[in-house]
Amino acid sequence: MHKINNLSEDKIHIDVYGCGGTGSHILNGLARMAKALSDLGHPGIHVSAYDPDTVSYDNVGRQAFFDADVGQSKAKVLIERINLYYWQKWRYIKGNAPSYTPAHICISCVDTKLSRKKISKAKYKDGTYILDCGNARASGQVILGQHNGDLPSPYDESLTEGDEPDEPNCVDQYYRQDLYINTMIAGHALHLVWELFRKTSIDIRGVFLNLESGITNPIKC
Repeated sequence: MHKINNLSEDKIHIDVYGCGGTGSHILNGLARMAKALSDLGHPGIHVSAYDPDTVSYDNVGRQAFFDADVGQSKAKVLIERINLYYWQKWRYIKGNAPSYTPAHICISCVDTKLSRKKISKAKYKDGTYILDCGNARASGQVILGQHNGDLPSPYDESLTEGDEPDEPNCVDQYYRQDLYINTMIAGHALHLVWELFRKTSIDIRGVFLNLESGITNPIKC
């Protein structure tokens, strides 16, 4: 069991690294979460979204983008839309994750071991929650950890070391990554973050899931 840091008294800052397949759904979910927390009297959350990429036609449909977004900054499109419709003042950075952040929660939605390694070496406040979201074609993981806290870091050698996994030699983007794997990963991640606000302790800090087998294996604290 992990006793949760007090996240109920002050506005909580959340970083999201990567605004693509999983990150775009994470951001939209955080906007809904901000509304729900406000309804409950919470001081609120402030989100900073980081991504150097622009929207391509291949992103429309699987990621949370539309045809009119093509060619624009991923982070900019998502944050400006959320700020408009949810009356927020969140910020976007068209760049990679920072080397230092004062955020209380950092959600990593990057897709390479090199990117994870850089994130793992950043400077965080002690106790910062770090949530890694990753996936292969039809499977993935959500792992919650901390920087110098009670929970171990999510970045063990299997996520940061070794060769990058090979992608299938196929032009079908929906074979390369299943249509719903990112939304499934995002849903599990958002539920974990929601629990950090709503509970005083947790027993489960993540999950491994496989859409083809239907198997979901929880990660205990």
